[in-house]
Amino acid sequence: MMRPLLILAILTIPLAAFGQGGSNYSSIGLGDLRRSVGALYDGMSGTSIAMPSDHGINLVNPALLGFSPYTRLQAGYRFNQHLVTDNGNSIAQNNGEIDGLMVLFAIDTAHGFGVSFGVVPYSSVNYVVQRELKTDIDGTLLTGRSQQQGTGGTSSIQLGASGRIGDFYGGVSIQALFGVITLSDNIFIDGYRELVTSTTSYDVRGLLLRGGVYYKATSALSLGAFVSGGPQGSMNVVYRASGSLSGSPYFDSTRAVQATTELPYSFGIGASITSGRSRYGVDIEWGDHSNVDVNPRSDATYTRSLRATLGFDRPAAQYAPTFSEKWGFRAGAGFQRQYYTFKGENIDELFASGGFDFPLGASATVDAAVMGGFRGPSNGALSEIFMRLTFTVSIGETWFKPFSRE
Repeated sequence: MMRPLLILAILTIPLAAFGQGGSNYSSIGLGDLRRSVGALYDGMSGTSIAMPSDHGINLVNPALLGFSPYTRLQAGYRFNQHLVTDNGNSIAQNNGEIDGLMVLFAIDTAHGFGVSFGVVPYSSVNYVVQRELKTDIDGTLLTGRSQQQGTGGTSSIQLGASGRIGDFYGGVSIQALFGVITLSDNIFIDGYRELVTSTTSYDVRGLLLRGGVYYKATSALSLGAFVSGGPQGSMNVVYRASGSLSGSPYFDSTRAVQATTELPYSFGIGASITSGRSRYGVDIEWGDHSNVDVNPRSDATYTRSLRATLGFDRPAAQYAPTFSEKWGFRAGAGFQRQYYTFKGENIDELFASGGFDFPLGASATVDAAVMGGFRGPSNGALSEIFMRLTFTVSIGETWFKPFSRE
């Protein structure tokens, strides 16, 4: 009984933490959520509810899938850099991930009929935190460290379609969620060469349904809205604990539990104004995660979220006579209240972004975007300064020829 008591004694000492590898706040709930994919919309800080594009694939409002004249294949990469500060300690941490693989079939542009399919990230968990531990037992100073790590996340298989009736566009999509979130804690005790590991894995499955509308109110003003939700999801939760002394295991136990969880509900509204080649947009979005049961924690509460963004887009002119006119530019800024509180504090984000695109021939496009901002509570505790770089390549081809209409 001495060894477990020794470990508990060490764990009761609170000490400063530092991290590397990713966002420390991704350890809460489903992790860092991905609202959209692609550098085009990242360059506008995610403003997308009423911002149609001829080459971007819109995941937020499926009503906008039918605006591309080409069948398109889109793939990208996203790099995340964080500077995490907690109790006066700071550390840089980074990670990267594939930013989805999508295909959009432009079946009938005149009727806004488009169909999309792909695999995209829904949430991401990536962090490493290490705490130095020490305690005094019977006059002997024992030291060690606790390394906490989270990996994985949730992806989705996305299927969407859109159509047009008059000035109204409508669309629906289905997201089949799947993925494993793995959270582990490795406790090392110096001198004894002892390692105790505890791991919890959440295998999450579920369906999210989304519906969207887009209305061109005037030649300049457009409006959009979406709503998203779904039935209960399923979870397979696996708990494992093991210990070794001088490399020799002395216990190893595993327990699996089947559970269910509510999935988040969200809705949003947006508007945009067109002036020449430029478009200006605004989005407001609300979400409710209060009944989500993935990764419950005593220091975090899942609640309602709020997101508001402004975006600007000046598309590239593919057949412009000058090289500079062939570039497209975009920018954005926004505020987001996260779907959780941490130690009783709201966690807010402030961010801004910029990006560009350049057409390669008639239908291929390269997009790049950079976003930077701050995330944390108002009391200045655990906070993050982040930068995100996104690169996307979109290749288009005419598959469906328009037919004459009388």
